Amino acid sequence: MTDKKRFSWGKWLLILLLLAGAGGGGWWWNSKRGKDDAPEFKTVVVARGDITQSVTANGQINAVKNVAVGTQVSGIITEIKVDFNSRVTNGQVIAQIDPSTYDQNLTQAQAEVANAKAGEFLAEINFKRARELWDAKLIPRADYDKADADLQQAKAALQTKEAGLKRARVDLERATIYSPIDGMVISRNVDVGQTVAASFSTPTLFSIANDLRNMRIEAMVSEADVGGVIEGQSVNFTVDAFPGRQFKGEVSQVRFAPITNQNVVNYISVVDVNNADLKLRPGMTANTSIITAQRPGVLRIPNAALRFRPPPGTIVAGETNAPGEKPKQEIATSGPFAGLPVPPWQAKGERRRPTDEERASYESSLTPEQKQKYQEAMSAMRARFAQGEGGSGGSAGGERPKRAEPTGPRSQTIYVTEKEVTATGAEKMMLKPMEVKVGISDGTHTEVLEGLKEGDVVVVGTVSTATSAAAPANPFGSPFGGPGRR
Repeated sequence: MTDKKRFSWGKWLLILLLLAGAGGGGWWWNSKRGKDDAPEFKTVVVARGDITQSVTANGQINAVKNVAVGTQVSGIITEIKVDFNSRVTNGQVIAQIDPSTYDQNLTQAQAEVANAKAGEFLAEINFKRARELWDAKLIPRADYDKADADLQQAKAALQTKEAGLKRARVDLERATIYSPIDGMVISRNVDVGQTVAASFSTPTLFSIANDLRNMRIEAMVSEADVGGVIEGQSVNFTVDAFPGRQFKGEVSQVRFAPITNQNVVNYISVVDVNNADLKLRPGMTANTSIITAQRPGVLRIPNAALRFRPPPGTIVAGETNAPGEKPKQEIATSGPFAGLPVPPWQAKGERRRPTDEERASYESSLTPEQKQKYQEAMSAMRARFAQGEGGSGGSAGGERPKRAEPTGPRSQTIYVTEKEVTATGAEKMMLKPMEVKVGISDGTHTEVLEGLKEGDVVVVGTVSTATSAAAPANPFGSPFGGPGRR
C-alpha cells in the first residue's frame, strides 16, 4: 500500500514538473518572439562619391547637312553614275535623263529666233521707208505710226523667242543631274529606265550627306526637363548597334518650337557628335543622357534614406536637429489646395511633379476633413486633365505647372539609429530624425550639403524577418498536448 502511495505521489510530482517546464518554456518563447518582432533597420554609412545629374531623351542621328537631289524636268533615266555609299564632289555628274525631247525643243527655239530676227529686219526696213515718205509729205500720219508699231512688235517678238531659246537650253542642261555638294550618297531612289515626272512636284533621286564625320542628334526633351538643358552641356549616348560603347556629344542648340504628340510636349535639343570613325549612321536611334550638373567627391546618401519613414510603433527620439522652433505648417491660400497644408512639392515656390511616396506621406498627414477635401481636389484636377484643360498639382486657373529645378538647396528629414540605455541597464534601439540640406541627385544618390558628416550612419529601410510573415511554432507545444498558442 505504501509503495502504491509513493508511486502515485511521484507520478503527480512528475506531471507538475512537466507542466511547470512547459509553461516556463512557453513564456520564454513568447518573450523572445516579442523581441524578434521589433523591426530591424537597414543602414548605410555616409561616404563621398561623384554625382552626375542628367536628363534622358531619345532622338535620331542625322548628318549635319543632308541634301535631297531631285529633277526639274521629266523623262526616262538613261544613266546612273553613282550608287549607295558613293563619294561625290560638287558638280560631279551623277545621273542622266534622256535629252532627246529637249534637243528638239532647243532646235525649234533656235528656228523661232531666226524667224523673229527676219521679221524684225523687215519691220525696220518698212519703218525707214515710211519715215522718208512722211518727211516728204507723201503718206498720211497713220501709215507712219503703223510702220513704227510694227517695228516695236517685231523687236518684242524677237525677245520672246530668245527667252524661249534660253529656256530650252536650261531644260537641256537640267537633263544632266549634278551633285550640289561634296559628300556621300546615302539614298538612291531611281534605276536606269525609270521615268520621272516633275510636272507637279520635284521627285527625289538621291540623298547626299555632306560629311558623315560630323553628325548631330535631334533629341526630344520633355517639357518638364527642358529647363535644365542649356547649350554647351556634355552628352553621353548609346545606340543599339553598339550596346557596349558610350559615345559623347555636346548640346549646340535648344529650340523654342514645341513638338506636340498625343498631348505630350517636347522640345528638340540639337547635339553635335564627332563621328570620325564612321561608326554612327544616319537614322540610328540614340538614347541620350544630357549632363545638367556634376559634383565630384561630394558627401552623398542613397535616395532611399530620403524616402524612408518609420513604420508604425517605432520609437523616435525627439525632434530633428533643425535650429529654432519647428515652423508652423503653411496653409495654401489659392489654387485647388486652398485651405490645405502646402504640399512639399510646392513649398518655397517650387513646382515639380511629386513622387508616389510624397503623395502618400502628404495624404497620411492630413486630418479626415482635410483628406476628404484633398481627394475631391485631386478628382476634379484629373477630370479637367482628361478633358484637355490641363491641371495638375495645385496651379491656379487650371494651368498645368512645369517642373522646375530648385534654385537652392532643399531641406529633407532623414533618420539615424541611436542606442538608449533604459533604467534597467538594457540597451534600446530607437530612431533619431535629422534635418539635412540636399543638392543635386543622379536618381540613386543625393548630394548632402549640411546636416551630416562622413561616417554617419543613416537608415534606408527595414529588414523583413521570418516572424513578420509567420511566427514559428512553439517548440514546447501546448501543456495540454495541442499546438502551441499564437
